[in-house]
Amino acid sequence: MLSRFLFPALALFLSPVTQACEGPGAGLAAGSTAPDAERLRAIELVGADGGERALGELEPGLARGAVVVLSLTEVGCPIAAKLAPRLERLSREFGQRGVRFAGIDASAQDSPDELARESRELGRTFPVYKDARQELARALGAHTTTEVFVFDGAGRLAYRGAVDDQYSLGAARPAPSQSYLVSALQAVLAGSAPDPAETAAPGCVLTLLSEHEPAPVTYAKDVAPILQRRCQGCHRPGEVGPFALTSYDEAKGRAKMIQLVIADGVMPPWNADERFDGVFANERKLAQDEKKALLAWIEQGMPRGNPADEPAPRAWPEGWSIGTPDLVLQPQYDVQKEAPLPPEGFEVPREGVVDYQYFTVETHFPEDRWIQAMEVAPGASDVVHHVLIAIKEKAGGIDERSYLAVYVPGDTPSIYPEGYAKRLPAGATLIFQLHYTPNGKERRDRSSLALVFAKEPPQFEVVTDAVANDEFEIPPGASAHEVRDARVLTEDTGLISLFPHMHMRGKDFRFVAYYPDGSEQELLFSHYDFLWQESYILPDPLLLPAGTKLECTAHFDNSKANPNNPDPSQSVRWGDQSFEEMFIGYFDKVVPVE
Repeated sequence: MLSRFLFPALALFLSPVTQACEGPGAGLAAGSTAPDAERLRAIELVGADGGERALGELEPGLARGAVVVLSLTEVGCPIAAKLAPRLERLSREFGQRGVRFAGIDASAQDSPDELARESRELGRTFPVYKDARQELARALGAHTTTEVFVFDGAGRLAYRGAVDDQYSLGAARPAPSQSYLVSALQAVLAGSAPDPAETAAPGCVLTLLSEHEPAPVTYAKDVAPILQRRCQGCHRPGEVGPFALTSYDEAKGRAKMIQLVIADGVMPPWNADERFDGVFANERKLAQDEKKALLAWIEQGMPRGNPADEPAPRAWPEGWSIGTPDLVLQPQYDVQKEAPLPPEGFEVPREGVVDYQYFTVETHFPEDRWIQAMEVAPGASDVVHHVLIAIKEKAGGIDERSYLAVYVPGDTPSIYPEGYAKRLPAGATLIFQLHYTPNGKERRDRSSLALVFAKEPPQFEVVTDAVANDEFEIPPGASAHEVRDARVLTEDTGLISLFPHMHMRGKDFRFVAYYPDGSEQELLFSHYDFLWQESYILPDPLLLPAGTKLECTAHFDNSKANPNNPDPSQSVRWGDQSFEEMFIGYFDKVVPVE
């Protein structure tokens, strides 16, 4: 058992680019209208051979008494990828009863070659057609790239909506509680009407292109520089962002999704309250003029402008951004399996919820070493949610000072100024905690830690410390249960960063310093998001004099209104697993080296 101060479950991507459906525009609910079957059959799509043919020719079952499922999809949409193995299984299971499955990609930025590659990686065998002119998506009134449409034997639309209820914006149940598509198919095959006949389908919002004339706000002059500064750190090939935003076509095809996440404040991810704007060195926020420009560009029809005005592609560092490391460490031992980790790394399943994985590596240094810079690199960045590395010394366990390094997508490596360094104790074992988010594809991961050692012993040691409370109990259904704790600093402390940590019921977290002279200072108020945890780094150390009381206060949402809540009917206490809870206010400080 690792100690009660086990690792914080750092978070990033799965769901930040997903969004619940805004509500079907055409369908079976009261007041809605089903699309005309004859019109649908005449719409031309691009088949696997690259040729265009009418949907009725590609899927003759629509007119011949077969039950047909059309499933919207998109290259790079996380929920669409997670649902792909499920749809593949259902296509085989119900295919034995004559049901035909076909995928539809109406996203402007996806090419037929990309669709074919995506299908191979996802193990998808049913056909996927390209709705190049978006005529089918418009006729269906499609809103997201995970909607499914079930047509009965008479060619009538019987059900539209979600496959099931496992995934939504920023949340994922361990398993679905409602299998809408299965229920709809069973009903149609039995000759009855599905109930419900229409549901909302969480997924990436589909951008239906308009024919607006070019407008003053253009991609070339206005939008491309913003995307380079604010988005491409994650949204570029090979990085954790589920799709790239490095070209006009990519941005145009994702425009409605960009509009949604910017308007809702989901992207770029930054949870500090607005009153802390400009306080932290690693702030990830759009300036108001940037936000205004992006929204105006989308509203005006996504004009490109003159391609000659587009900035040159940004040069991203290759290899380690900290320079040539003195040492690169990879995990060697799988703690859960009590066996060596295979050379190719941990096998990440295609789907499902993966418990935290713990791997270790021995360092074997005969004496303490001082780390000047360090960087964590995931082996399979599209499925690595976070990496947290802690130190286990020979004669001790894991406590609040054991934190060493972390990887969260889009974050920066740790590079300390001259005279500052972090200690790596002699003979220490490093424990890697990996959080994986399956994306429907086969992946192997073996993440790495690169270290650059200080040439001389530092004047100041960087130390991780914490305010923690492990004696709380959150009642069932509580929507804002408060937990707090504090500690008095016994020596002058240079504060350099803050890191609040809770689990899936976390709602908000606050740090306050109460100074010996009676004054107080709010250091951070964070709107907590389990999927977007982050450090808040100060540009310069903040002096907290001896006698300062550092207090942390947090609220937990254990109600049904919290979509991440594993079970609102249960009381919740401290525990290592994400379905349990933690209350830790980590902070990094600098102290003089004795």
